[in-house]
Amino acid sequence: MPGGRVPAAVLEGILAVRRCGLTNMLDRPVVADLAEKLGFPEAARWIETHPRDYAEGVFRGFEAEEGGGR
Repeated sequence: MPGGRVPAAVLEGILAVRRCGLTNMLDRPVVADLAEKLGFPEAARWIETHPRDYAEGVFRGFEAEEGGGR
């Protein structure tokens, strides 16, 4: 069961960081930095401001909010 719903742009950024393979997804500050560098500032801000939701999502999964668009 997914851990949390996130805006589509946030999910897109998280998935981009995961695909790049440059860090362990548990290293939240590095994930946020990479999201910013990869062109996903909304994802970077969300990761920085929602540490508990991010951790839960890493372990349980993320899914895009309905109607969240980019």
